[in-house]
Amino acid sequence: MRGVLCVILFLFPFSLKGEAIYGENDHRFQFSVIPVAGQEKVEFELLIKNNEDTPLYFEFPTSQYFEISVTDPSGHEVYRYSKGRFFLQALQTIKIDPHQTYRKVESWDYRVNGKRAPAGQYTVTATLLPRKLNDQPLSNKQTIVSKMKFNLPAENPVIRNVKVEGSSGKYLITGDTKGSNGTLYYIVEDGHVEYIAEKPIKTTGGQDWEHFKIEVDIPKEKLSTNGTLLLNVYERSSENQIRNNYPVILEKFY
Repeated sequence: MRGVLCVILFLFPFSLKGEAIYGENDHRFQFSVIPVAGQEKVEFELLIKNNEDTPLYFEFPTSQYFEISVTDPSGHEVYRYSKGRFFLQALQTIKIDPHQTYRKVESWDYRVNGKRAPAGQYTVTATLLPRKLNDQPLSNKQTIVSKMKFNLPAENPVIRNVKVEGSSGKYLITGDTKGSNGTLYYIVEDGHVEYIAEKPIKTTGGQDWEHFKIEVDIPKEKLSTNGTLLLNVYERSSENQIRNNYPVILEKFY
């Protein structure tokens, strides 16, 4: 399944991080944004890691803890997290215990003025917005920014609206398909272990969208304790080549 794995690496850059490390007021923490680009949306995982032996207290002037912006290959902004949102105008505090990590996930559905953004390499910039750290004011010059590039994939012409329910090895995957030559295929793996070998899904192969369903049942004791479980749905060409692969994250294990 080398072809599938190449697509996974293209869409899910798990090993790449944009990180900002600070040592203000003798404290050290790490702020990272990790974009995980799927077929229909990108998730932005925001992490604040406390590298110290004492707690860190971040104070924010509102309920907006961070700003996220995305620019296209030409540098034009196509998404801003705060646009159209309202935030509580009151002091908020985040406590992060020693050697622990605060995690928050936001997403963008690739829509720009009602249309899907073109495929290509985009850049996400995340800015942490605390006013104080451990009761010490942070100046405007102490900007906490993490930046990362990600690849926005082309729209999949035969698979869309895929959703996942379940956990711990039992999952229900649903979605829509059309024009898939009467058969879709799927496998389940984590990049190292193949848990379910290729299986077919029969469809009508028509040009109207139709619903499909996949049930996955993997014994819990066989699952990895550290990694990402993926399901890949795809079709095969008349030459039996994999095409229009749609990778789906079933679950992340930490």
